[in-house]
Amino acid sequence: TDLGAYTFQECTGLTDVTIGNGLTSIGEYTFQFCTSLKNVTLGKNVTYIGERAFDNCGGLISMTIPGNVTGFGDNVFADCIGLTSVTIENGVTSLGRGMFMRCTSLADVKIPDTVTSIAYSAFSGCTSLTNMVIPDSVTTIESDAFSGCSGLTSVVIPNSVTTIEYGAFSGCTSLTSVVIPDSVTSLGEYVFNYCTNLTSAVIGKGVTSISYGLFYD
Repeated sequence: TDLGAYTFQECTGLTDVTIGNGLTSIGEYTFQFCTSLKNVTLGKNVTYIGERAFDNCGGLISMTIPGNVTGFGDNVFADCIGLTSVTIENGVTSLGRGMFMRCTSLADVKIPDTVTSIAYSAFSGCTSLTNMVIPDSVTTIESDAFSGCSGLTSVVIPNSVTTIEYGAFSGCTSLTSVVIPDSVTSLGEYVFNYCTNLTSAVIGKGVTSISYGLFYD
């Protein structure tokens, strides 16, 4: 029921993959460096995708992650530089660490209201991402979640969020305004570090102290 680690690593001629319903897990590094891979369909019984399973699949343009996937290793789609669109379906509860790190063409992301946390560096370095609506199921935005998203001009942080960790929006140089809702009680250091065009920030009443380097530039 598992697709083993490294199974198709560096199969540079591979263009299409369909994961059947008999498989429940995709191992680590399984499709890493499959640079011609354009289409991936995940079966309805896949519940886990391992570390760097699709890392550096530069030909991948769009991806749908079905709601049956409940666990991710680190950096699953990191450095997929051709990836422009991602749909995450209802049922997914969290995003893996570094999940879309340095996906520099990623411009359209749909996150369902079943997700409760945005993991460490999940979208770090996604320079084509221009706006982000975080669903009102999310309670935690982890460290560096959107760091280096230099094209990000708009982000909506819902009233469900209680914690924004270290450097979450660091280096978002196109961000001009931000509203931190009253629900936020914990605001880490350097959250908006190097947000050099930020001209307006509203900090909700739940924040009782300004953390070190919050707006440092």
